[in-house]
Amino acid sequence: MNSERRGVTNLRTMAGLVDGRRKRTSYGALLELSMLEMEKERLAAEVLRTALRTADINKRLAEIDSKKVRLLKFVDKPPVGAHSMVAAESFPTFTVQPSHARSRRLSY
Repeated sequence: MNSERRGVTNLRTMAGLVDGRRKRTSYGALLELSMLEMEKERLAAEVLRTALRTADINKRLAEIDSKKVRLLKFVDKPPVGAHSMVAAESFPTFTVQPSHARSRRLSY
């Protein structure tokens, strides 16, 4: 059994076949140059898409960090005197009946 993992980059396609006779002629060389330029443009577009996606991911990571800091500040607040008990009791509590149970997404 082969333990080597293969991915999309290991696929063999007809585009990977190179005719040795093609490079020996001027039109074959021009065709090869054209194919290389097309591949270069495709890869450049892929790099741009990847950079935009990376920027989106980094932005979301920063949002998560800011929410984490805000929530930690909320959790770490020490109760002060009897007013904190009144304030804690004034928060609404919700109970979900089993017949009305739905999945909910929390957003802070």
